[in-house]
Amino acid sequence: MQIIIEYFQNNILESVAAFFGLLYLLLAARENYICWISGIINVAIFGWIFYHEQIFANMFLQIIYFGISIYGFYAWITKKKEHEAVIGKMDASFRGLVLILIILLTAATYLILQKTNSNMLFADALTAAAGIVATWMQARKYIENWLIWIPTDMLLTYLFFSHGLYITASLFAIYTIIAVYAFFNWNRKLKKASK
Repeated sequence: MQIIIEYFQNNILESVAAFFGLLYLLLAARENYICWISGIINVAIFGWIFYHEQIFANMFLQIIYFGISIYGFYAWITKKKEHEAVIGKMDASFRGLVLILIILLTAATYLILQKTNSNMLFADALTAAAGIVATWMQARKYIENWLIWIPTDMLLTYLFFSHGLYITASLFAIYTIIAVYAFFNWNRKLKKASK
């Protein structure tokens, strides 16, 4: 137990980022707009950590998450019908476009990362691409965002574990479980609203 406590004390910044990340996802799963404020704090800290760990695509992703978090906060609190986010499903053609977008973003990110000393290029590129798309989908409250987050969080768990970011790896393992819960929770709300 002492070893775990010492690890958290020696990695306080990662611990604080993990706390706000967990708070963000728990609030998002419950559809609470405060999640976006916690998310902003989380991405600011993780951006710094990923820069120092040379996980560059995910570092850059934190900057994008920052912008999407501001948009998500606005979309979730607004009462204007044209901007209000309500849980919904994408149509089949839009799902295809999302898949193509993830593939294109992954390829572009991979090509950019080849010019850096980034570790695990493909995993870094794929998780960054999927994260951008899934976060935007979450801001618009498309239920399918959770189906992108589940495998992405699993891959990120491995990526962070392999970099020795054990708190972050644990966080993303928990994210995977919460994403499964959130999918079913949002699906229940969607079915209830359509009755």
